[in-house]
Order: sequence, then C-alpha cells, then structure tokens
Amino acid sequence: MKTRVLGTTILALSLLFGSGPVWAKDVKVLAQFPMSGVAGSLPEFGMGYIDGTKYINEELKGVNGKPIKFFLEDMRYDPTVEVANFNKYTAEHPKDELLMATGYITGGLKPLIEKVNVEEKIPWLDGSYSTEIFGAEGGPSKYPYYYSLGATYADQLKILMKWIKENHKAEGPPRVGFVYSPTGWGRDGSPEAIAYAKKLGFDVVAEIEYPYTATDATTQATTLRKGKAQYVVYHGFSGAAGYTATFFKTVKKYLPEAIIMGNHYTTGRFPMILFADEYNGYVGAACRPFMDGVPRSDTPMTNSLIKMAHEFAKKNRAEDYAEGGKIKDMFLYSEGLTYALIIHEALTRADKAGELTREGVKKALDTMTWDFKGLFDGKSFSYKSHTIPMVRIFRAESKMVDQGGKQVPKGTLVPLSDWIATDEVKW
Repeated sequence: MKTRVLGTTILALSLLFGSGPVWAKDVKVLAQFPMSGVAGSLPEFGMGYIDGTKYINEELKGVNGKPIKFFLEDMRYDPTVEVANFNKYTAEHPKDELLMATGYITGGLKPLIEKVNVEEKIPWLDGSYSTEIFGAEGGPSKYPYYYSLGATYADQLKILMKWIKENHKAEGPPRVGFVYSPTGWGRDGSPEAIAYAKKLGFDVVAEIEYPYTATDATTQATTLRKGKAQYVVYHGFSGAAGYTATFFKTVKKYLPEAIIMGNHYTTGRFPMILFADEYNGYVGAACRPFMDGVPRSDTPMTNSLIKMAHEFAKKNRAEDYAEGGKIKDMFLYSEGLTYALIIHEALTRADKAGELTREGVKKALDTMTWDFKGLFDGKSFSYKSHTIPMVRIFRAESKMVDQGGKQVPKGTLVPLSDWIATDEVKW
C-alpha cells in the first residue's frame, strides 16, 4: 500500500487490501472528494472511504473473491483538479480494468461530459445534485454514464416550498427571499424553486447573490428585511464555511423571526458547532439521515447505516472519533463510506451477471433497487432516473449551553417529514 499524506489531509492514495486469488485483470475504481480547498479541511471523506474499502476487501473479499484496487484523490473542491485527475487515470489504466469513477461537484461534471459519456463510457457517481445534469432536461437519456447520489437541488428546494405551503400560519401569502452563491451550484435549482414558489402563490421578495469571499452579510440582510421575508432560502453553500456563519448571524440580527432554509449541504452538524444559537429553527432538506449529534453521544442509533458508520469510525479511528478528534462531522465520514458501499454493490451485481465491465456496471446501476443498507430507514430507492431521489425535511434544535462554567454547543436535527421519493411527488 502506498500513501502520501500532508498534515491531516490525504492527498492521494492507492489502496489494495486483502490477498485473495490472482486475476488476469485488476478491478480498479477512482474516487475523488473535496478534502481541502474553499469548503475547508474535510479529511473525513477520505477516512470513511478508506475504512469502507478496507472492510470491502478484507471482510467481504472484494467482488465475489476478486480484490478491488481503490484509488483516492483530493480534488480540493476545484473542477480543474478533478478533471486533471480523471484524465491522468484514464490515460494510465485500461478501460477493462478501471471500471468506475466518482466526483463531487457540478463544476467537474460539465467539462467531463464528452470524456465520460462518449469517449470513456465509464459509470461516474457524483455528490453533485445538479438539476441541469440530473433533472428533466438532462438525466440518463442525455448523460447516460452520470449518476447522482441524491435528489436534484431543484427537487430539494421545491420540497421546502411544499413544506412552507403546508405549514405557513401567518396571514397573507408566504414572503420568501432566495439567497444563492454566484456559482454553478448556487444557480442550479434556484430558478426552478423560484418559479415553483410563484406557482404556489408565494411572494418572492428577494433574489440575492452572496459570494464565498464574503466577510459581511449586512447588504443581503438589509435587502431581506426590506422585503419582510418570512422565509430565507440559502442555497449553494457549505455549512462548514465561515461565510455561512456570517450570514446566519447577520440575518438573525435583522430578521430574528425569519426561518432560514437550505439544501442537503447546510443541513448537518457543522453549523451547530459554529453558530448553534443562530442555527436553531433552521429547516433543511437532506438526502441522508442526521448522522452526528452535538455532543456525538446524543446521536440516535436507530438507523442501521448510521450505527454501522459510527462503529467503523470507533473501531478504525478511536482517537479521531472521540470528541475533539479529527472527525468533526460523521456525515462526511459516512459519505465516504456510502460511496465505497454503493461501488461495491454495483461491481458485485455486475460480476454476478457475468459482466464485470463498464457496461455491466452501468446495467447494474440502471436496474438497481436497493435499501442502501438501511440508509432510508427501510425504504428502497430505484436508480432508474440516475438519482437517489430520497429527501427528508429536518428542523435544527441547537443552542449554547453551560458546561462546567464554559459555553458549549448542543444540538440535533428533528425530522419534520418521512422519507420522500421526489420522483413520485406530484408537483
């Protein structure tokens, strides 16, 4: 096993665990995660992925006895790095060995459309929930080798609009402000959500861009207050970033009664740690269950995959898992783990069908109906749309509390809905 490590962030590693029999051809997979860069230092992605791949090769014996060679790269939340890494691996490894690849951002999907879907024809799993790529105007007919691991951003935001419609109690139509990053991510899903809000009869009182470089959100908060926004949709941002803390703290000063809402990537543990009081009352749409309470010991363990992820982390990285350790958010760890698990499931199904090839893996994914090891509390999803169209709405309950004379954060996410299959929703 060869690894290169810089600080706490794994930059590149090739993993081959287990001995097993020798096969004429290797089974290889390339995975890329944003473990550093503008979204912050997020080494947990790699930790979960590594522990998952070790489990797959050592305990599950790879693909029906065939060991898998897993390659892991830090794409640093930079599409140029993600593209360059993929080009490097496809140049170095034969098509009949490198059977799958993964990425994590919309910015990497777009420049690779031709390379992945036409030239290489390799199944590609991604953490982007791009409406353009995976929605009605894209999807498997247009991008046959792209697969998302969640519901589209448009569907996530539209589910929130439905929640407002069903729960708004004040007189008059709901007044909603939309705040999004000036990026492909921020602009993805926002037009559809705004149009849907208007269709439902809402007053859209603001449409504002807020950059990642922001150190102040007074202008945005003032605009929202002028529009008397009751709901603020905050889209296209990381919950772990300083600009998000700045936004929440500022908006709560100007509009203390407004409900801030967001997508999957602001619905989690990091905001509770960074700005617990201001995060309280937040309502978000998430594509995964709540993975990590504050403190961690408060995490519900009723979900089988959540329990599995915590047990893996405790077993393989006890010091990192402990409070104050390097695993700041178990969602990130479990995300790496879930990628390893779905890769293994697809490869295993293809091999059992006698087609351990790129096309065989594609067929396995296209026909997959799976409960993802209990990820959605017993519900299964179909991958026919090339999305995992499962969403649940949560509300944050978080605050700073006194602990031995010191103020510490405490919080959880409370489900406001069951798991919703967005491909079955009548919009």
